[in-house]
Order: sequence, then C-alpha cells, then structure tokens
Amino acid sequence: MKPLDHIGDRERAVIEERTNTGSGAPRLEHFAATEDVLRSLLDRLLPGAAANIDLVVFVDSHTGKAMGRGDRRAGLPPEPELFAAGLDALQRVGFAEMTEDDQRSVVGRMRNGEADKELGVPAKDFVDRLLDKALAGYLAHPDTWVRIGFTGPAYPEGYAWIGPAQAIARREKRVGWDKL
Repeated sequence: MKPLDHIGDRERAVIEERTNTGSGAPRLEHFAATEDVLRSLLDRLLPGAAANIDLVVFVDSHTGKAMGRGDRRAGLPPEPELFAAGLDALQRVGFAEMTEDDQRSVVGRMRNGEADKELGVPAKDFVDRLLDKALAGYLAHPDTWVRIGFTGPAYPEGYAWIGPAQAIARREKRVGWDKL
C-alpha cells in the first residue's frame, strides 16, 4: 500500500480508522439479537477473512445504505427487512449451533434457490445481497488491500469527489488541474 503521506488527509483518516477499528462501530444497530447467526453465516460465506475485519459490524452499520446501483428484484423487501427476515429464519432453524458441514449445506441450498420454503424467506436474494454487502466491507479494509496487492487510493486528497470532466482536466493538465 502507498505510504500514508502520499494521499490526502481525508483518505488517510479513513484508512487509519479502518485499520485501527476493523471497520467497527461501538455496538450493533440492526442485528444485535441475531449477531451469532450473522457471524456464523459470514464465516461460511467468507471463510478465511482476517479476524481483525469485523464484517458483522460492517454489514450492520451499512444495512440500508446505498452501495452501488441499489437495484432489487420486484417484490423483494428493502434490505433491512430482507436481512432481518433471513437472519430470523436462520435463528429459528438453529443455524449458529449447526456443525460447519450442516451450515455449508444450508448456505448451498440458499445459494441455489432451494431454501425458500424451508426458511420462509427469499433465501437466494437474502444470501446474495448479504454476501455483496460483506464483500464490500472486506474489500474496503486496508488489510485486504495489502492481501490482494491493491496499492490504495489513486489520487491525492479529494479523488473520490471528482467526476469525468475533472479527471479529463487532470489528465490534460488544464488550468486549475492541480487543485482538483
């Protein structure tokens, strides 16, 4: 990863916060009652994720927040409701207490669209959306950047807020390019 003195203050602060807290928050807002189920499920969906990256907290704190296109299938409940229903269903079947093999079996049925009746929720949509959210948290963490060879933010301070016109101005070194 690039040395922190080669990026802007805002980006540096985000990287330091993520590194120090594991993208954590002081407490869960949405899924405190089903935390053990969420932890077990994320362990099956992303085995081998670094222990210092708290994906449960990331998913909880980013549930309902737009990340990406934000599209969803017609008739599918909003993300907070979908996640809550899926986790409640898994809690009812004792997912956290199952063996890893049994958990993998349940996850496999969900991923294949074969667990809707068993769980009483659109299980494939639930598990796919949850995995998307967890992957976003995993890939947003600086420790993962090092693991996959990503060198960090590409531009100095403010890079995330520039649009195509500003990027072109930078590339072509137009008047004021160095202020973008």
